[in-house]
Amino acid sequence: MAAGWSSLPADILNEISGRLNTDADQLHAHQVCAHWRASISPPVAYRPWVVAARQAPDGLSPVGEYSLQLPRGVPGVDFKAAPPGLPYCCGTPRGWLALADDVRSPTRLVLWEPHSGTEIPLPCLSSVIQVFLSDDPLESSHWMAVATQLRRPRAHIIFFWRPGDAAWSGPAKVPCAKLHSVEFHAGNIYCIDRMSNLSIYDLKLGTTSPPVLLECLGMSPSQLSESLVTRMSVKERVRAVHVVACRGELLLVLLFHGRHPSLMEVYRPSWTLGCAFQVGERVTDLGGYTLFLGRGDAVALSAKEYPAIRGNCIYYLVHNLPKYRKHWAIVFDLGTGDVDDIPYPEVHKQENGCWPYSWFCPRRPFLKKQLA
Repeated sequence: MAAGWSSLPADILNEISGRLNTDADQLHAHQVCAHWRASISPPVAYRPWVVAARQAPDGLSPVGEYSLQLPRGVPGVDFKAAPPGLPYCCGTPRGWLALADDVRSPTRLVLWEPHSGTEIPLPCLSSVIQVFLSDDPLESSHWMAVATQLRRPRAHIIFFWRPGDAAWSGPAKVPCAKLHSVEFHAGNIYCIDRMSNLSIYDLKLGTTSPPVLLECLGMSPSQLSESLVTRMSVKERVRAVHVVACRGELLLVLLFHGRHPSLMEVYRPSWTLGCAFQVGERVTDLGGYTLFLGRGDAVALSAKEYPAIRGNCIYYLVHNLPKYRKHWAIVFDLGTGDVDDIPYPEVHKQENGCWPYSWFCPRRPFLKKQLA
């Protein structure tokens, strides 16, 4: 190109920008030269976002009426309007939103990808609490949707759906307590309920039958505390357990009632089918990654690809930490043990009943609109 890269037309630069997936790449493109800076929107709306509920989440109903916000609030981002008539959110899996037209008895249940506007209808299922995806539907032809449904007070059951199925299959034979954490890893789905029971389902066996329950392991807070007492200077009871996949391995995040000796700890679980659960080796270095934990959804992001986040940290939405009610989220540094608080955005301070619910990491960044 004789005139050089600085002479590229603005529409071509916008096309290039639209194909960049990471916030870091967007930032680098914006910094190439003055012409590129004038043509490409600056990536001020870094991921991930927060899904905020209009009422306090209880885990027995979907998030319901919702809003999307950055932790500190960034106005003026490009965000396509959600499909009309679907005001309720029941999941934020893999950059998609699961939307419904009614909380208890929906007649429409849709997966919606806000960047492209893609919609995937799902069969209706009453009393859906949350929807999860095994893979990104735009990147994989072998993906599965998993839904949890309320059954009896404070109990959930699990249903499964593959593209092309006329209806959800299931439910899983074993009801569980209120689900606290769900993760897909190596062809299995790992579900932890509020009683710290871990259920493992094999998603690989067959293509028409429901996934098979491989194992159900008890991890009561007292058992976990006792198994950790040799590693801890002060015995603390475990408040909650999350499971998250990071850098190709499955990790357990333990949240304790007190900050001493630590508010959170991360471990590589160690067990074999049919044997007792073992917490395993403690992890203090995530290799440049950061974990985002919310209600049911967990995300591991590279700090190199997402410049606005801190590496080797856990960003935790504080829906079940009453002492942090004034804060939107907390950031726990695995290396130092320091805890920082992220305050509520100003926009939510003016609204009653706005509660952080889960993290939402769009498949592509939403950029601030160019000012005239």
